[in-house]
Amino acid sequence: MENMEKAAETYAKTLFPALKTASPIALPDMQNAMLDATPDCIKVLALDGTLLMMNRAGCQALNVPQHTGFGMPWLSLLPPEVHEEGERALKKAARGEKARFQGKSRVEDGFMYWDNILIPQIAASGNTATILCVSRDITQTTTLRLKLEHALERERMLTQEMHHRIGNLFAVVNGLVTLSEEEASHPDATESATHILKRKLCALARVSSLARHAKGDDPLQAEAMDLHGILQAVLQPYGTRCALHGAPISVAKNEVTRFSLIFHELATNSMKYGALSSCHGLVSLEWAQEDHHLRFKWKETGGPPVSAPPHAVGFGSGLLGRLISSAKGEVTKDWQPKGLIVTLCFPHQPTLPSAEHVSSEAL
Repeated sequence: MENMEKAAETYAKTLFPALKTASPIALPDMQNAMLDATPDCIKVLALDGTLLMMNRAGCQALNVPQHTGFGMPWLSLLPPEVHEEGERALKKAARGEKARFQGKSRVEDGFMYWDNILIPQIAASGNTATILCVSRDITQTTTLRLKLEHALERERMLTQEMHHRIGNLFAVVNGLVTLSEEEASHPDATESATHILKRKLCALARVSSLARHAKGDDPLQAEAMDLHGILQAVLQPYGTRCALHGAPISVAKNEVTRFSLIFHELATNSMKYGALSSCHGLVSLEWAQEDHHLRFKWKETGGPPVSAPPHAVGFGSGLLGRLISSAKGEVTKDWQPKGLIVTLCFPHQPTLPSAEHVSSEAL
């Protein structure tokens, strides 16, 4: 601040005695040349903020022709967001006190930032006659400061996001442990709770890996994921035996785990009792957006003969029903001779255009 004040005092001496009058200022050529040689933006203002004089650097910075005669309000040349602080500085200087504030001006590719110091020029009567305003370009340091503040804010958001996701992860794992124990204790269970838990975690891990690749290095960017990619990751262990057909649709990140578990359970049930339990069995999964609903058709062929629904509902089927219900969805099952057909419907607000059809025969 001291250097700026010294510079302002030097400029005041250069302009003296012209500063002691509020009339339009005319300086000798040598004084004009001296002021035009400095990169600082130098202005002489009336007490109401009217621009009486400005050097070449100021005219270039504020896009004002140098020989206009001036007379316009100084603050009208600045963005509205700095007017309030500028008004306070003007009033303080008009009372005979030095004032200082940081402002900015518009340029073609953004903003220039200025450190403004306003020094009252006192007439022989003891009253403020004019105000000398010296503005120094601080764009480089301000830009660096803003970038640092942005980086710190981003780090804070990343930390919050990390804590949030860790909490979610513990909740999901805790729920999966409970579900796996219940499934393993069911009379028709053929696997241990550990093996069941591993399968469920592997399915979610594949989807999580997909999410990381979709977002690149920026964990805050993607608020949604592509449905095709989610289903492809979940059904990857079954290779070409699962075919996906559907339009590009975005799924909100808070729905990803639910959809992953739903189709993991469908595939698990098929692997136990349906088409995927046979080496020749196939699954076709189709989806489409209809109004505000997302509809799926899971169709199995080539598996063991199907004649009627099972008499008892297994744990997997019960879990599937609870998952669908928690998503406010509906499910219908049709046991056709060629294989089971499951139709699912969920409320869904489309966020991506679905003009182009996507098909994947090989996972």
